[in-house]
Amino acid sequence: MNEERNTLLKAPDRAACAAALEQLLDTPQAKNTAAFLVSLSDFKNFNDIFGRHYGDLLLGEVSAYLGSFPGAAVERCGGVDFLVLLSDTDYLAAQQAAETICERFNETWRIGNMDFVSAMSLGALLPPLAAPGAESPLDALEDAVREAYLTGQNSMAVYDSALREKLARTKAIATRLKNALATPDDPDLEVCFRPTVMYEAHRYTRAESYVRLYSDNYGLVSEATLLPIAERSGLACALNLYAIRHTCQMIRDLLDAGRSFETIAVPVSAVQFLQPNFDCELADLLEEYGIPAEKLALELNEETLIANGLTQMAYMMEKIAQMGVELVLSDFGTGYSGLNNVLNLPVSVLKLDRLFILQMENDERCTAAIAGLIDIAHKLGMKVIAEGVESDNQRERLAEFGCDYQQGFYYSATVRAQELLSMLSMPPVPQQSEKK
Repeated sequence: MNEERNTLLKAPDRAACAAALEQLLDTPQAKNTAAFLVSLSDFKNFNDIFGRHYGDLLLGEVSAYLGSFPGAAVERCGGVDFLVLLSDTDYLAAQQAAETICERFNETWRIGNMDFVSAMSLGALLPPLAAPGAESPLDALEDAVREAYLTGQNSMAVYDSALREKLARTKAIATRLKNALATPDDPDLEVCFRPTVMYEAHRYTRAESYVRLYSDNYGLVSEATLLPIAERSGLACALNLYAIRHTCQMIRDLLDAGRSFETIAVPVSAVQFLQPNFDCELADLLEEYGIPAEKLALELNEETLIANGLTQMAYMMEKIAQMGVELVLSDFGTGYSGLNNVLNLPVSVLKLDRLFILQMENDERCTAAIAGLIDIAHKLGMKVIAEGVESDNQRERLAEFGCDYQQGFYYSATVRAQELLSMLSMPPVPQQSEKK
């Protein structure tokens, strides 16, 4: 092994890297220069397992590889970040180089007589070098790295006009959400509900809350967009508690109206379950609204559950289940947990992802998988909800497989609290109305 790679790399210097990029923008060379920021995403775990000696050697290997491209200059920008400048290149060649780097990280790194794996995220500024809309070129690269990280392991993202607009939209929505959460009864932040039908009883017995935000610039922002933005901007817990509070009020109103129902569920970020006092906050809300714990359900997304670590999550889930609150695992079948992990969690309801239900129309393999999942869930004492039901055929096939509950536009669009108050415990009126 090259002796140079056995020595410690020089200390990272973000300020120097930022200054070098700024200076480069004002030169003729910027027209034919690309900049990459390569950030190792799992280096701490690597160091914890193999020790700092091998960590330093891995950094040396990565630095040497990045510097092997023609016209490349490499600098340590952060503890696990490398700034790569490619000179005398064009847009297509630079893009190909970035893709080659991503592919390289899908392979192992040979250090001594051992093979190691390491993941990374890559942000890119492609020729001509520019970063309009960003505070600095390095800020633009860091934004692109974060976007690549969200895309998946060993991915790249180019800072361009599309990403710039996406980031501006995310920032504006996050700011609007922060202000709405700080304003009591802000009409632009609304908690609506999606009714769920118990098939055998042929009536609405459940529902789940759905948060949406109105923005002057971007219109109605759906929950699917809002929750990830809340997580990225540190507002996930505040938004979750807002939704839980309004759901508790909905449960109180239903009880006062004498409605018969099972549970009202709230989709909750995995981040919330990592808060050490979440169970206490939940108990306080149940007491404040005077509602039985078994009327409330918390819904967790399978993929985010796994991404945040089962061990840490399971402890809080167990405490909440012991309170009597129902736990629902949503998007089941699209993540990585599998039934073996579900067995170790206090989950009592599985929610089949809408993509499964959609594919059931044309894919017999998917149909067989759904039938099998429902059968296994029942044998494990779990109930099953199918979301995204939109046709008679889907409804009938799911009923044939014994699916307990169905939810989707076939039955009802999202409704406001007052509408739910009149719907629960009533039979559904199937419809093919325009999706809202």
